[in-house]
Amino acid sequence: MIEIYNNKQILNFLNTNGISNLLLEPIKQDGSNRRYFRINNNSKTLLMDSNSTDNNNDVFIQISQYLNKIGLSAPKIIQTDNKNGLFLIEDFGSLTFNEALKNNISEKLLYLNAVQCLSKIHTHELPANIPIYDNKYLLKELDIFIEWFFKEHNIKLAKLALLEWNKAWKKYLKDINKNNTKLVLRDFHADNLFWLPERNDVKKIGLIDFQDALIGHEAYDISSLLEDVRRDVSNDTKELAIKEFIKINKIKNENKFLKNYKILTAQRNAKIVGIFIRLARRDNKMKYLKLVNKAMNIFLTSAKEAKLDDILSWIDHYIPKNKLFLP
Repeated sequence: MIEIYNNKQILNFLNTNGISNLLLEPIKQDGSNRRYFRINNNSKTLLMDSNSTDNNNDVFIQISQYLNKIGLSAPKIIQTDNKNGLFLIEDFGSLTFNEALKNNISEKLLYLNAVQCLSKIHTHELPANIPIYDNKYLLKELDIFIEWFFKEHNIKLAKLALLEWNKAWKKYLKDINKNNTKLVLRDFHADNLFWLPERNDVKKIGLIDFQDALIGHEAYDISSLLEDVRRDVSNDTKELAIKEFIKINKIKNENKFLKNYKILTAQRNAKIVGIFIRLARRDNKMKYLKLVNKAMNIFLTSAKEAKLDDILSWIDHYIPKNKLFLP
C-alpha cells in the first residue's frame, strides 16, 4: 500500500471525484509505462495513470466504448482527465487467465471462450479512424529486433543487410497486407485477459491493453493468444482453438490462414525479442531477459514452419550461431 499525496495532479483528480484521503494499492506492472492503482473503497474502481504521449489515450477511450457497445467486457470509463492521462476505470479484479489457470480453471474452457470473444470482434463493423496494420507498421516493429538484438551482441549491420531484411519480409507480408480487414487488439494474451465467470457468454472475457489496436489480419490476435511467450499453451488446446476459430469465422482457405498465422507469429516474436531486450537494458526491467530466448525460439520455429527461407538464410548469414540465444 502506498500514498500518492505528493502527486498534485493525481490528488486533485481524486479530490474532484470525491475520492480524497484514500490509500491506493499499486497493481503489478507489465512492460508498459502505464500505472494502475486499486482504490480500496469497495467501488471496484482503478486509477489508471497514463500520462505519456506514447499511450494512445484517445484510442483507449474509443476502443473501450466500442467493445462495450458490441457486447463485450472492456473496463467502463468512469471519469477522465485526458490532459493529464488520468482515468477512473472499472476494476475487473485479479483473475487473469494466468491466475485462473493457477486456480485449476480449465485451459480449454478459458481459451475457447477467448476464441468466441475474438470472433465476436471480427463479425462487427469496424470502428472509425483506426489505422491499417500495414507494412509500415510491421516493418517498423521489426526494426526493434534489428536495433536491440544486434546492439545486445555489439554487431553492426551494413545498409545492404538491412535492405535484404526488409525485402525478405515485404515478400512474405504481401498477402497479409491484402487482407487487413479486422480489428486487432495486438496484445490479446493470457496476462491481458480476465476470467469473469459471473457474466454471460462472451462477456465472461475481460479485455484490457487495447489502446494500440489497428485494422489488421484476422490471424494476428489468435496467434498472440496461442503462441504466447509468457506461457505454454497445450497442443490440444491450440488445435481445438484454431479449429473453432476457423469454423466460427467461416474461413474457407484453411491452409492459407495457417500459413499467415505462422508468418505473423514469426513477425510478432521477432519484435518481442527486441522489445524484451529494450525493456531490460533501457528500462531496467531485467525479468524480461529470461523470456528473450523463448521468443527467439518461437520466431525461428514459426519461420521454419512457414518456410520463410529468405529470412532464415539472412539469419544464418548475419547472426553467428553462438549469438542466436542469450547466455
